[in-house]
Amino acid sequence: MGDVGAHDAEPEPVAGPWPRRRSLLLAAGGIALLGYGETASKPARDVGRRRQQSAGNTGQPALDSHPGATPTARRAGTANPASSAAASATGSTPQPYARAAARPVYHIADADPMAIALTMDDGPHPRYTPQVLEVLAYYGVTATFNMIGQQVDANLSLVREVSAAGHTITNHTWDHADMRAYPKARVAAEIDRCNDVLAAAGQHPRIFRAPYGYWTREILQACAARELTALGWSVDPRDWDTAHVTTWDIVRTVLRQTRAHDIILEHDGGGDRSNTVAALKIFIPQLLDRGFRFTAA
Repeated sequence: MGDVGAHDAEPEPVAGPWPRRRSLLLAAGGIALLGYGETASKPARDVGRRRQQSAGNTGQPALDSHPGATPTARRAGTANPASSAAASATGSTPQPYARAAARPVYHIADADPMAIALTMDDGPHPRYTPQVLEVLAYYGVTATFNMIGQQVDANLSLVREVSAAGHTITNHTWDHADMRAYPKARVAAEIDRCNDVLAAAGQHPRIFRAPYGYWTREILQACAARELTALGWSVDPRDWDTAHVTTWDIVRTVLRQTRAHDIILEHDGGGDRSNTVAALKIFIPQLLDRGFRFTAA
């Protein structure tokens, strides 16, 4: 991937308006937009070419826990041999995420050679999450929302809205705790309390992301006991650092660093996320133009 190029001059992000969507197709593993209103802006003129095509992608992609693996290895390895053998003996279908609990995963192992994943942390937020949903729906892409239990408890209807749009919802602890010094029981309480409130919104996550990307033996053991994938990331544009990182810093980092099978870290909660929303409007269509396909982790 090259530099941002023409955007290095930092033109102002286009604020809108966003065309009114005429129809929305919910499909397994994502959403596809079927039509938009007409507009004179370049993103709208090219939206038929840019929009995500999710037909033929059924279910969720496998995840790779080895950040140094080649794309071929990432796409090929989807199941733990031990769990596959056990499933063969019992005649059951192996759980797709149980194998990943031994350590975090940093890349997706989707069959599409240009698949990438966008993850949104620390929501749901009543102001920024709807804005993120609007951008994602406009470009017809799916994302993974790693939600904090306290935020979920205060925004249950918004959680349902995220789910109804075809996105993946995961556990991001009850209160975004730094759990590096937490004993096993306290780690379990953080995860279980978030799972309980997500259940109130009809969600039963199979994925967990540790706050700050801090992983300990106790956290990984708790994930394993609950058959939760420990989800990391491979591209961090530091959008969380609102004091020092601008919209165009976020855009440059994503466009320069993103490769096939990467997991991109972004945030829809935890502070002022206006820069993140603006950056999504810029880098998503450019990544689509480069041939990448977004998939929920």
